[in-house]
Amino acid sequence: MGGGSQRLIGGLPEIIFGKYNLNGNKAFTDVSYRAFLASAATGTPNPTLLQQYTFDDRGVRPESVQSYELGYKGLILPNLLVDAYGYYNIYKDFITAVDVYQNVGTLAAPTFVKFGVPVNAAGEVSSYGAALGLDYLVGSYNISGNVSYNQIGDLPANYINDFNTPKVRFNLGFGNKEIIKNVGYNLSYRWQDKFYWNSSFASGEVPAYSSLDAQVSFKIPSVKSSIKLGGSNVMNKYYITSYGNPAAGAIYYLAFSYNP
Repeated sequence: MGGGSQRLIGGLPEIIFGKYNLNGNKAFTDVSYRAFLASAATGTPNPTLLQQYTFDDRGVRPESVQSYELGYKGLILPNLLVDAYGYYNIYKDFITAVDVYQNVGTLAAPTFVKFGVPVNAAGEVSSYGAALGLDYLVGSYNISGNVSYNQIGDLPANYINDFNTPKVRFNLGFGNKEIIKNVGYNLSYRWQDKFYWNSSFASGEVPAYSSLDAQVSFKIPSVKSSIKLGGSNVMNKYYITSYGNPAAGAIYYLAFSYNP
């Protein structure tokens, strides 16, 4: 029946309706195509399950957004800095994408070609989120942290949700510029929630992950220099930030700075 490969095409009418004739030989929605495949797997394919997708005659159009934000940044104690904000966005003509299947054969012997096409979502689409950051100084010690939440409103079933952002992530930091004379250090712990990654290249779940960064610095006042020894993801716990990307491990470094 075909449908194993995919053609990624543009959203201009000349492409959709001209080159690929998706108005003369209309393609079917992804949801209905999968329902048809399920019926075919039982030995009694039911073509009435196939539902045509109708493209806008204008093709894909620029999206617009109304954004509402509220935030605060300032000292609430002599040594506690707070940075907080929240936002709510309303998109019109939100640019997303659809997967559709065009039958280039017959209903009796269908041969489907899969297309990935950018389109504007019907109606309004919202996204919203908030974040809170704290930075606290205790003597020569610095304690910091921040947490953020991001979400997109539901899209109808036929649209591809490629928001590709974890709902929750946070960072914690702890350090001292000079715990003893000419020696300082900094630790940073990061974590982010799992989320589903959608793209034309590959789609799948990105697992939650955490990592620890660490650095020790040594000042050499006699030559106006410093040496920094550290690394990111020092525990070498491999993780991915998007589906289909290679996994990242630890990176260690040694740096010398003159007159920093």
